[in-house]
Amino acid sequence: SVVNTNTGPGKTSDEIVYSRFRNTSGNVSPILTEGTGFDAKEVDSPDIVIDGGRLSGDKFMLYYEGESAAGVNTIGLITSSEEDFLLRTIDRTQVIGLGGAGSGYETGATDPSVIVDKRPNETSSRYKMWFEGRNGTTSTIIYATSTDGVSWTNFTACTGLAPSFGSVRVADPTVLLDGSTFRMWFEAIDSEPGGVEGPGVIGYAESTDGVSWTIKDASGKTGSAAGPVFTPSSSAQFDGYTVNAPFVLIDELEPAGSSKRFKLWYEAGDMAGDVQNTIGYATSADGLTWSRASLPVLAPSSDNKVPLPFDSGDLEHPTAAIVSSLATNIEGHYLLWYTGDGESGASPNRIGLAKGMTP
Repeated sequence: SVVNTNTGPGKTSDEIVYSRFRNTSGNVSPILTEGTGFDAKEVDSPDIVIDGGRLSGDKFMLYYEGESAAGVNTIGLITSSEEDFLLRTIDRTQVIGLGGAGSGYETGATDPSVIVDKRPNETSSRYKMWFEGRNGTTSTIIYATSTDGVSWTNFTACTGLAPSFGSVRVADPTVLLDGSTFRMWFEAIDSEPGGVEGPGVIGYAESTDGVSWTIKDASGKTGSAAGPVFTPSSSAQFDGYTVNAPFVLIDELEPAGSSKRFKLWYEAGDMAGDVQNTIGYATSADGLTWSRASLPVLAPSSDNKVPLPFDSGDLEHPTAAIVSSLATNIEGHYLLWYTGDGESGASPNRIGLAKGMTP
């Protein structure tokens, strides 16, 4: 079996043991860095889609948030036949720009979540996206559809996503289609006394059309009475201050009712004022009540290395996949894409890849 022998502050959980992508020199390396146009400053918030039905063979689709030199955030796409995106079919294409007045995303489009809807009657909207739209004052979750995953239409502001525990902002949606029900987990930020922005929690909602949502929790409460389904741990742990940017998938290899059928990766922060961000992991039978790992599954790379790894500072915005066709005895079939930055601002946000296996 695989044993994680990390020690010290960077020790990680053995539930999934990850190895990072490295370049030909053996150094930990990002798979996507800043470009020259809409993503010239940094790249962030990856979201993976795997669609084996694409005629070009580029089944790996990575949507991401790009920030321009002027500080404008929009959504881009790269595609490839391989999970490391070294050879790309679509390269650095902006798929969501800024919307017009009243669109809800006049000043920013961030944090995409995309699914492939393979139901026969959904051919014209095979791809469905939810993203955080910003208008300079508030943020709104926007829904859009696409035939090919590149050109998007039918932009609609979602309703029902105004939880009592998210007075400041609702962001970072992650959506999956479970039968005929859309299930969303989202980051919610509340305010603290004095108007200070508080730590993040994770809420949950359901929809039949992708636009009109009902917030729910594990106790059965709905709407404004519902609470979050995942909160920071109660002790001084790696996620004791804030939990953000959830990514959830259903493990189809697990039977219905299994305590590990739903899997959650999330951005975890350990303390207010000087937060160290790592990637946490939790499992659930129903997507509402979660059992978390006692340690992060991925922590920043060592900042004692030369050159300094791109992810030696903080890790954020996980997105994951389980690809059973990949070898499990070499690097593993648990794939994790994430955002990392360099220690003390040594490098901007870039996107990395790690492959993991269970012991």
